Amino acid sequence: MFDQIAAYFNERELVSTLPSILVAIAVTAATFSILKAITRKRSKLDEDEDWRDPPPLIYKLFKPVVKLFATDVRSFISEKGYEKLSQRLSAGGVNYAVMPEEFVTLKWVCLVVGAVTAIFLYSVNEGLGPEALVIVVSSIPIGYIYPDLWLNDRIRFRRRVVEKDFPFLLDLLVLSMRAGLNYSSSLGQAISSLPNGPVKDEFGKLLREIRAGKIRRQALLDLGARMNIPSVNNFVAAMNQAEETGGEIVEVLTVQAEQKRSERFSSAEEQANKAPVKMLLPMMLFLFPIVFMLVGFIMVVKLAETNLLPEFLVRMLV
Repeated sequence: MFDQIAAYFNERELVSTLPSILVAIAVTAATFSILKAITRKRSKLDEDEDWRDPPPLIYKLFKPVVKLFATDVRSFISEKGYEKLSQRLSAGGVNYAVMPEEFVTLKWVCLVVGAVTAIFLYSVNEGLGPEALVIVVSSIPIGYIYPDLWLNDRIRFRRRVVEKDFPFLLDLLVLSMRAGLNYSSSLGQAISSLPNGPVKDEFGKLLREIRAGKIRRQALLDLGARMNIPSVNNFVAAMNQAEETGGEIVEVLTVQAEQKRSERFSSAEEQANKAPVKMLLPMMLFLFPIVFMLVGFIMVVKLAETNLLPEFLVRMLV
């Protein structure tokens, strides 16, 4: 009898929990299906990314999330904004590592990370002062603009390196052409002698495009569009003009090399002349007050020894 009652209650309990079990099974199956679809999509995208350069660290950290939403974000970017962002990525040398839609997605991901960080810090200690609260809240917009700051720093660093190495490339190119080599061979010889950097990478792409059959004029124009640096744009314009007018390329390169070398020395002199002016403000803020305090203390002590100091100042010193 007791066995029949226990079986009855077990049956009723099973019937009451049966919907929950079915829902759990359905949710689990849907989760596995979504994960399988995401894995298949990611594997397909990874197979098509052999052409990419090694991505930067900031992109590696959030790559799975960025890859999932980048395709959807592309539809919200205008063509003008897409082209402008593509030029910035090219100027930073990461156009073959990060696509424009991925960069925009990365900004939103960093915004979410900044918001989560702010909420976590506020939940840890709700009694934060106004200064700490401002810092916590400011982490949200900082997360959104951080990729732009990183890209701007990379563009500035890349331009400094190009301004330093580009005259050296022109000198090597002139020497090779005066030695009897043609333009493509001279460019290959000059590139092989350069240190690793943006100049070697970009002109290596130029050489590969020319050897692949691309018109030299168009290859040079693409080089100028990728780098977007005034010195390189002047070089591209001079080379295309010499090709159109039938001028001697060696003479054009010689003039370009002398001009770039002169500009580099002028820039170094300008930076050297700016150094004293830049040092003046830190000296006024940190060095001069200390010197004035030391000199003033010695003067006050001497005046106190000669009884020329007012009585209330003497009491303050004592």
